[in-house]
Amino acid sequence: MGVGMDSNQSNTIANINASDGVYDKFVLIRWEALEHTGNFRLFRALSTTGASMQELTKNWQKSTWFCDYSAEKGRDYYYAVLGSDGKTSTPLSGFDKGFLKKDDKVANDESLSAVTPDKYASGKQIFVLVSDVVADSSTYKAGTAAQLLIGLQNIFDEPTPRTDIRIYLSSDTVWDFDDKLLIYKVYSGFPANMKVPLAETVLLPVDLLSGTYHVLVVAAPEGNILNAKTGSTMINISGQ
Repeated sequence: MGVGMDSNQSNTIANINASDGVYDKFVLIRWEALEHTGNFRLFRALSTTGASMQELTKNWQKSTWFCDYSAEKGRDYYYAVLGSDGKTSTPLSGFDKGFLKKDDKVANDESLSAVTPDKYASGKQIFVLVSDVVADSSTYKAGTAAQLLIGLQNIFDEPTPRTDIRIYLSSDTVWDFDDKLLIYKVYSGFPANMKVPLAETVLLPVDLLSGTYHVLVVAAPEGNILNAKTGSTMINISGQ
């Protein structure tokens, strides 16, 4: 792998989910970030023992999803993720099986909540992924504005339903109800197979203490925050 692992670190990336026969062109792999772990590499094997292991990511990536377009029909794959905080790496996670849609089978990805069947066929949910979040600076003062460039991507062949974009300030990379909401916008939909940068300006709270924070971007399909896709970037707050 060419990546050093810290043998004293017991945490691994969890909740890895590879799509099971949902898409005919790619396998969609998603996972949850650990606290303070914002860089990832994805690996694919032909069995849970790691047979014929290969890395799919060319470099460390910040997004918590990946589309495997190199998967072949009729073959099962097993995906695992490695995380890093920029200094040390987690052990390789457990494997999750994924495969392309088979010609004689219509499968549902149980991890994707079904939407109205007559609007979106096959029981799959159409959503926007947050590919990356970039801030115009790494350090800000409390009460000042931050300029963000947010990469959004619709990987599906259909337009998305209404999508709520929420931006939070958090102490970690995991969204929860204690995070501070900075901005909230609603978009009527994103075109099929779209990849576009979205520029947003957020005002940082005036009462922030000096330290490290995470700006979280949450894209919620039809306002369903529990099925939202997230991306993040880290910033520092200095004294006023």
